[in-house]
Amino acid sequence: MVKIKVSPFLKNILSTTTISLCVTASLIMTTKVLAAGLGPEGFGVYSLSRRFIANASPLVLLSMGVSLRRYVAMSSVQYTRSSYLLSAVGCVSILIVFFSVVGWAGDEFFCRTIFHDVAYINTLYACIFYIGCYCFWGVTSAFLFGMQRVGIVNFFQLLIGAVFPLVVAYSLADSQPSSVILICIGAGHLICLFVLVPALLKVRFSSLKSVILSLTELTKYGLPRVPGDFLFAGLFSLGPFLAAYFGGIKQAGFFVIAQYIFRVMEAGVSAFGQVALPKIAQLVAQKKYVFLKQQIEQLIIMIFQIGLFITIHLSFWVDEIVLIWLGEEYMASISIIQILIFALGPYLAYILLRSVIDGVEVRAVNTMNLFISLLLAIVTSLTLYYCGFALSGLAVGSAVGFAGLGVLTILYLTKRFGVKWSVFLSWPILMANVFMALIVFSVKVFFAQFQISLNLLLSGLLVEVFLFFGYLIFLYKMNSVWLWEIKKRVIKS
Repeated sequence: MVKIKVSPFLKNILSTTTISLCVTASLIMTTKVLAAGLGPEGFGVYSLSRRFIANASPLVLLSMGVSLRRYVAMSSVQYTRSSYLLSAVGCVSILIVFFSVVGWAGDEFFCRTIFHDVAYINTLYACIFYIGCYCFWGVTSAFLFGMQRVGIVNFFQLLIGAVFPLVVAYSLADSQPSSVILICIGAGHLICLFVLVPALLKVRFSSLKSVILSLTELTKYGLPRVPGDFLFAGLFSLGPFLAAYFGGIKQAGFFVIAQYIFRVMEAGVSAFGQVALPKIAQLVAQKKYVFLKQQIEQLIIMIFQIGLFITIHLSFWVDEIVLIWLGEEYMASISIIQILIFALGPYLAYILLRSVIDGVEVRAVNTMNLFISLLLAIVTSLTLYYCGFALSGLAVGSAVGFAGLGVLTILYLTKRFGVKWSVFLSWPILMANVFMALIVFSVKVFFAQFQISLNLLLSGLLVEVFLFFGYLIFLYKMNSVWLWEIKKRVIKS
């Protein structure tokens, strides 16, 4: 008798993915409400504040989110896990106090630097408060992921990332300034104290030496990864910055629109890394390298097979998506989006595999790959622009950076675990994708003759659903092991 029972690992990935998508949807709605309620100037201040928070938080958190997840998962002894937690909380608390003192002491300088006006000094204070609250949540969620308590993390993430911001936006957007809204949303992160405080109270302090050793391990692992956060942000900022410098704000907006598609797709796969990192760290601690190689090999094969399908088919519908989503005035952005979409597959490969590298490697390999990719993007963008390719050259440069990041990530893992490229570069898979691309092209040409964009997109979506399931059946018949693995994790005989 066939019995459907999802494995705990797959269940955690599915639930975390669902929460990530809920947070993304909430972010879209929250942004819409705040933009309408605060007005252009107030929303501009709020947007600058969120950008400042995103850039400053890594300096306070020091990659403790990744470090704590890895080392707590690798440890099987409770007092060692407690030492890691105590070290992380102590380190982050000291940095929060230091950052707050520096911020308040130089409030006017930072206010002029960020907002160009000391009138927004209360907003600066709100940002400092938000960063402190966010960092406590970062430590708490990392500890819970390391302990494999994914359900609790997802529950709090739903409240903190989706429900609370939306409630605050609807309640205060029309009546309160951005500073009050930031304080309220930031304070929502403090509900993590209901988990963090009891966990700290259970800590049995063994010795100062053990705490110092734990802190040394965490910082040795985390500090070299801190520049990676800024390099990653730089990879996304490069295109809009150069477009604004060489063209104008409007052209910069086209790059942001294209990158927004990357972020939406990222929300659907980033959950894997959050759940997988502790599991991979445990396998490394148990020295199960053969099993780990098999899983990584199948993961790379899955990324290639599904990523190829998504990249090809999404590129066919960019014009309809932009027209329905943003309107005719943004149709000029289509060429930029189409160029960048060809880097979507490698970019998603990086998002899926970066946690694998962090799990198996103490060295900051991802940071080095990000540095090389950003340098490659800068050189390519400027070279092509000055060769006369204008905005298209900048788009190609950004695409080269994103694609290079994915390729470098895969190259490292294939070399590290001895995975051969021939296992996923299959001619039948390539020909199947070419065949389905021809079907989509023919369908689009046929329906475009007598349908408006919305109906065309809906017709295309229906065709794509049938093609995708047909593609999965084809891969199953081709004995794609990752599909058989999923079947084993879902269906029990």
